[in-house]
Amino acid sequence: MIKVNILNLKNFLETINQCNGRVLNLLPDGTRRDINKQYSIQRELERQYIENGRCLPMTLEFDDPGDYLDVVAYYAGDC
Repeated sequence: MIKVNILNLKNFLETINQCNGRVLNLLPDGTRRDINKQYSIQRELERQYIENGRCLPMTLEFDDPGDYLDVVAYYAGDC
């Protein structure tokens, strides 16, 4: 599990869409939803991102450990 604040949503979602397994967004009510290549959910995230002043806090879980490492490497390089 990783908690992130997304500042560049477009590049973040490009990284997510390159993942092999599910990328689960943990919601405040405890539900999990896969955001990998789920474009309708990604449009909703974009709306939230804009409403929140171009910052989007998220908690993510990964099925594939390699995907986790790819996202952490992206996030570390983007900050």
